[in-house]
Amino acid sequence: MASAVIEPEGRVNSVQIEGLALMKIVKHCHDSLPTMVTGSLLGLATESGVLEITHAFPSPDSGKDDEGDDDFQLEMMRMLREVNVDNNCVGWYQSM
Repeated sequence: MASAVIEPEGRVNSVQIEGLALMKIVKHCHDSLPTMVTGSLLGLATESGVLEITHAFPSPDSGKDDEGDDDFQLEMMRMLREVNVDNNCVGWYQSM
């Protein structure tokens, strides 16, 4: 099962990330050193061209099981939608 791709209606001029989302990314990367990690960025694009990143969550370390990763992401987004968190996937992050 593949996740839906939502194309922005206009150009993104700036990105705004909430502090809690940034701290989740930093913690995930720090706790997993020296292993490379990835995760999803959730939020929304406003009409004024601002991409707001409001939430982030790590992707599971499942090796090469892309199907399992997709299922995890969709389930996580469904649960976040149930508690009224922005659940539009606007990007991904990866540690270096």
